[in-house]
Amino acid sequence: MVTKASVKIAKELEYEIITGLLRPGVRLDEAALAERFDVSRTPVREALVELTAAKFATKGSKSGIFVAELSFQQIFEIYEVHSNLEGLCAGLAARRMTDEERTKLKKLHEKMSMLLEEEDWQVVFKMDEAFHTLVRDGSHNSYLIDEAGQLRNRMAPYRRMYMAERRPKQIAAPYGEHGEVVDAILSGDAELAEKLMRMHASVRADDFSDFISVLNYNLTQKTA
Repeated sequence: MVTKASVKIAKELEYEIITGLLRPGVRLDEAALAERFDVSRTPVREALVELTAAKFATKGSKSGIFVAELSFQQIFEIYEVHSNLEGLCAGLAARRMTDEERTKLKKLHEKMSMLLEEEDWQVVFKMDEAFHTLVRDGSHNSYLIDEAGQLRNRMAPYRRMYMAERRPKQIAAPYGEHGEVVDAILSGDAELAEKLMRMHASVRADDFSDFISVLNYNLTQKTA
């Protein structure tokens, strides 16, 4: 039985996983969580079941529940699917966005230009998420928004690791790609918007080895 307490705990833990406060592979100890949230073990156990069903947590080979770890193959496969969903969102957004939504998208992109000379990657990360959220919402397809959002959330901890290491190089290029997507959406070119966003959201071959290298280093340090 799902309770308000278990839902609250699940949402809090999911947020901490997405934002990197709980790293992949960390054990989610029932007793410690029950003490932290000042509840019995029952709502904690229910929350962990919910997180496992949503693939944010997984049962270990031994006893216990852990923050889910993705293999490099899984990361690649998720990016493969996610890039196509994001592309579809952009294509639909070019056709369906309201004037108000288009204005918000344009203003957000202009605001991001002020970050090009800075290295506050955490602010950049948040604004990048806001950009993709606006595009997804602009598709006006609730099922697509949910599916694309869930995949992006599952990748968030790994993307944070990567951006933290590559922050000096990871602002100008994505901003330029965002600009091309924005122009296509604002002009109503659905086919071009979909193509550009799909390319933007995918893992390019020349970046993938760097991506894997950064993740491999960070994940091996999780117990340090």
